[in-house]
Amino acid sequence: MNLALRLLLLTGAVVTLVYFIVRIRKKQLQIPYAISWGLFSGLLFLLSLFPGLITWVSLRIGFESPANFVYLVVIFLLILQLFSVTVQLSTVNRQITDMAQHIALQEKKGEERREGEEDPQDLAREP
Repeated sequence: MNLALRLLLLTGAVVTLVYFIVRIRKKQLQIPYAISWGLFSGLLFLLSLFPGLITWVSLRIGFESPANFVYLVVIFLLILQLFSVTVQLSTVNRQITDMAQHIALQEKKGEERREGEEDPQDLAREP
């Protein structure tokens, strides 16, 4: 790997890490979600320092090409990230449904109480 590509990877890793830290500080990104992206940034940093690492690992595992190994790892990580987001989305949807049902029940109870209470002045006016 030539020096320009290594510097590009290193710069990309540092910029990515700084970007996520800024988003966390501005409360636009929660820490649990940023952990996976921070790990990705760390992986880019590690690969920029040790460019032969992917070739070494892929050959040890038995891949014919390091590119195939990279594709497999990236696809696997994206599937894990997608599954994590799906679980979070399901949890939030369930919480929204529960909250909507709770609010509807509270509003119904409030309406029933208002209907049950009659204005004392109206009772006095009736003959």
